[in-house]
Amino acid sequence: METLLGIAAGVILGLSVSAWIFKRRGDIALEHLRQARRERDQARTEQSRASEQWNAISQSITEGILILDAQRQIVVLNAAAESLFNLRDASGRIFDQRAWSAQLQPLINEILTRRAESLSQTIVKDARAFQVLARACPLGETTGALIVLTEITELQRLGRVRRDFVANISHELRTPVTSLQILTDTLANELGDASPAQVWLGKLRSQVDVLHQLTDELMDLALIESGQMPIKLVEMPVAELVTQVVELFRPQIERQALALEIATPADQHVLADPAGARRVLGNLLHNAIKFTPAHGRIAIRARQTGDVIEIQVQDTGIGIPSSALPRIFERFYKVDHARVQRETRGTGLGLAIAKHIVEAHGGKIWAESIEGKGSIFYFTLPVAN
Repeated sequence: METLLGIAAGVILGLSVSAWIFKRRGDIALEHLRQARRERDQARTEQSRASEQWNAISQSITEGILILDAQRQIVVLNAAAESLFNLRDASGRIFDQRAWSAQLQPLINEILTRRAESLSQTIVKDARAFQVLARACPLGETTGALIVLTEITELQRLGRVRRDFVANISHELRTPVTSLQILTDTLANELGDASPAQVWLGKLRSQVDVLHQLTDELMDLALIESGQMPIKLVEMPVAELVTQVVELFRPQIERQALALEIATPADQHVLADPAGARRVLGNLLHNAIKFTPAHGRIAIRARQTGDVIEIQVQDTGIGIPSSALPRIFERFYKVDHARVQRETRGTGLGLAIAKHIVEAHGGKIWAESIEGKGSIFYFTLPVAN
């Protein structure tokens, strides 16, 4: 009897423990379920908040934003893009805007076929200009396309106004500046070499020459920026280009007793506009001579890197502060005047013109410098095949 009671008690105890274990497991599972529901509700709240924030941001910005999936279905279209494309409630529809197809489809194709990660292009639509940026956009396991359209019509108009203003000013200044040059030459001839006024006339003429250079460079810059100065590309040897420019500046080089090193292989040929290429190299060589003390050294080198010829102009002059390097190709920018003698100051347009000419050839121009030790200017021109 006692054995049966013990067995019964054991069974009851086992059942009680099992029931407690099952209850405990049920409570834990229920708590996990409640936690999962709280996390789900929190995620939904955060998603809803993020969606509201995105809608507020996307609807308030002026750029048109369009996101397409791999099948060219519209995923995101903000208010500005809806207005530009004349689409409403277009989410999930195939993007097929025939009015924009010729401009946008090539960019979209390049991105969706992964031939490019990022592309930028300026397009004109109904007398309005847009800067279009297309980028690859990850959408889950696939890649979509993000298109951002920024209207630049007003910027282009202001650019034209500025160029026209500069061209008009330089044109109007040419006549009085030329008249001043003639008057100073006439006065110098009438007074004779022995006249004390010759000193003042010399200073006057030097200032008139500066004005003449400024008006010429302003006109050239306006023509280059507006695309009215043609670039005629012909094959020419780099050595010939360098020789032509060096001969123009040979008197200044010899006057300052500068050592000149030239390293231009005879077999290197570039595809360039001769006048433009000479102007770029002449500007860089002129600056090297101007800012290099007597008995200094100047080197002109050329080397082929890929499909371009890189031309270097190195000097041992006063150098350029690191803070000024990013700005030296801006129009009218001049390095600290306190460091430069009055007679060496220029108009601040030479490097800006050089930059435009090089970029019109599809090349690049840049500089490296250590203040007090010298500078190296580089520019590239396409190889003549």
